[in-house]
Amino acid sequence: MKTCSSCKLEKDDTEFYKKGKENRTNSLCKTCFNNYCVVRWIDRKKRVVKQFGGKCADCAQEYPYPVFEFHHLNPKEKDLSWNKLRLVSEERLQAELSKCVMLCANCHRIRHHEEHLSS
Repeated sequence: MKTCSSCKLEKDDTEFYKKGKENRTNSLCKTCFNNYCVVRWIDRKKRVVKQFGGKCADCAQEYPYPVFEFHHLNPKEKDLSWNKLRLVSEERLQAELSKCVMLCANCHRIRHHEEHLSS
C-alpha cells in the first residue's frame, strides 16, 4: 500500500504508475497523475494559442482555446501532430510550431478541403 502525495488516499501499489529503470512507483496515483497531465496539456495549449495571437490565421476570429488547431503549411515537413506535441520538450514544440499556422477548426477543414481539390 502507498499514499498518493496529491489526494492523500492510501491505495494499492497497482494504482500507481511505475517510472524509471528502477521501476519505482510514482508519488501520484494514476487518477491524480492523469488529472495533472490533462491540466498541464490544457495550459500548454492555452499558452501556444496566446503565442499565435489568439485569432485564426484565416478568418481572424477569436475563439476559446479548444477550437484552435495547428495546420502544417507543408505536410511533408510535419513531424508530429498536436497530440504528440503536447508531450515533447519546449524546444521541439517550438520547432514544430514554426512550420504551422493556427486555424479555427472550421478554417482548418476548409484548408484541407481546398488542398484536396487542388491536388
